[in-house]
Amino acid sequence: MIQQPFSINTSTNKLHISDVHVLPASSLPSAAYAGIQIKDNHLHIAMLSHDAISEYVLEIATHDPAMMVLDWLKQKSQSQHLQFVAVALPKNVQLEGLVSQLWLQEDVVPYIPAKGDTGLAPSAVDLVQAVAAHFDENNIVYPHLDEKHEVQVAELVALQDYQKTAPEQDFSLLTGIAEKLRGKKLVFINATPRGGGVALMRHALIRLLRLLQVDAHWYVLLPKKEAFDITKTKFHNVLQAVAHPETVLSTEDKALYEAWIRENATAMEPVFKQADVVVIDDPQPAGLIPFIKQINPRAKIIYRSHIQIVGKLASQPGTAQYTTWQFLWEKIRAADYFVSHPMTMFIPEDVPAEKIFFMPATTDPLDGLNKELTAGQMAIYMQHFQALLRAEGQMPLDETRPYIIQIARFDPSKGIPDVLEAYRTLRERLLQQQKTIPQLIITGNSSIDDPDGAPVYAAVREMLRAEPFAQFAEDVKVVRLPHCDQILNTLLRNSKIALQLSIKEGFEVKVTEALMKGKPVIAYKVGGIPLQIEDGVTGYLVEVGNTAQVAEHLYELLTDEQQYQQMSAAAAERANKDYLTVANAICWLYLAHQLLTDEPLDGQYQWVKALASTLLQTELLAHAQKKRIIAA
Repeated sequence: MIQQPFSINTSTNKLHISDVHVLPASSLPSAAYAGIQIKDNHLHIAMLSHDAISEYVLEIATHDPAMMVLDWLKQKSQSQHLQFVAVALPKNVQLEGLVSQLWLQEDVVPYIPAKGDTGLAPSAVDLVQAVAAHFDENNIVYPHLDEKHEVQVAELVALQDYQKTAPEQDFSLLTGIAEKLRGKKLVFINATPRGGGVALMRHALIRLLRLLQVDAHWYVLLPKKEAFDITKTKFHNVLQAVAHPETVLSTEDKALYEAWIRENATAMEPVFKQADVVVIDDPQPAGLIPFIKQINPRAKIIYRSHIQIVGKLASQPGTAQYTTWQFLWEKIRAADYFVSHPMTMFIPEDVPAEKIFFMPATTDPLDGLNKELTAGQMAIYMQHFQALLRAEGQMPLDETRPYIIQIARFDPSKGIPDVLEAYRTLRERLLQQQKTIPQLIITGNSSIDDPDGAPVYAAVREMLRAEPFAQFAEDVKVVRLPHCDQILNTLLRNSKIALQLSIKEGFEVKVTEALMKGKPVIAYKVGGIPLQIEDGVTGYLVEVGNTAQVAEHLYELLTDEQQYQQMSAAAAERANKDYLTVANAICWLYLAHQLLTDEPLDGQYQWVKALASTLLQTELLAHAQKKRIIAA
């Protein structure tokens, strides 16, 4: 059974390899779902497992219903060897607090049905059937879209849970700006509801904004394979200069893209009419910007660029990058703001400086990728990983030996050949000195708008069948994972060292996620990664292509335990909270607020978070001055 949350905990998990509970495949628990209802002072529970529904009725009397549910789930899990994937709950004041407990403690997805998912007064059976319908035969959640292609985001935690992840000043700033935006509608549009960092950020952001009572919505484009082939190969890959040199955006490509965008604009017209602020994520939906301006001239538009555009090439006539960028810039130029990862080189020259703002990519401290997991929970997810290896015809991971990991999409920009070469060099040195040799895991998720995934994965597997890598291929695990965040969480927590050898990169959240878990990261010095790693303190920065240096740093960390422990502790302690969801929400709400007050900001490459913090300081000073005047 594989469980998938809908979209981290900041404390470091100190679990060592020797602590991992290893379960044989046959001992994996069976998947189960539950529906909870309260009626006439009784707790009604319906449980779905092995394709059969069982019903239970418990008298509440003077007991706490939430604690009764948790105790019942634990008892059933142990006595019947089950793992509850999700539990459906009604909106009920008696069950307040249960949502967070289910998710953060029990690793169970809480599900509160939307209108129309069940009857007007759903029974426990109605609820369990409704929640199970949202998961596939492998217990992976379906992306839940409504008829308008709005992504339905799960309610996993409470606002107080986010408050614990942020500095007090940041949380005060967040709640203050959120109050100013009540009654305004914010819309975010991107290509896909899952797969990749943008989707993960949007799940977390929308979840938090809803808890703040902000009217925020997230929509995705109508999927079309031919369009995604163009946007990935001739938009993303070309702009990042990782495409084949002869890859050029053609007239036919432009026509196909514009027809697809027109179809999406027609479908989203009612959404555009009601929006106050629209955020367009990356090139895929960029063509919508002129349509939004035409349909709703009062709407403010922010374009968010998440990729490493090679700005110099995009500004140079005659290059493939220039051709692609000019096509996109015709649409993007109508946006009010242009938000980029905090690297000037990512921005083409024709973007006006007054429109440019900096914002880092962020990760969520409470989602399945980062929340703490117990040793028992991680043992189960590790066994799922082992099952995936067996299904791919690979040898199981030896859980008694350490391993190095790179988590990233199977993409030409992620430097996977360099990972293999650095690992080969490391092995040679360790073999010569008869030291323990670690294993290597290369893994990541796929995305519907990423046609490169399958061919790159196949190419990596083919590399491992040939020399010089075939001789140790059994120690290299290469897996395209299903969308189960807790497997990635487990793999990262149990790893020794993380690699990120991207040759092109925007701002890699996997670096942040590894550091938060106390994992030193060795990465190439590209894109926004130097802003994430303190070289020699929390990890190492290496020039692109210098695999010998990568191997040297791996050797140092694997053979010098004192150095490793110092770097591991620094990684966890110095993780930047500006790269988490609360800070991300502050940035978006601040930009929206400034646009809607008709006080446009002069961008000039400024960090949005710093601008927002200045606003708080100004308001605090004004409040203090007002109090002094009143007192006088």
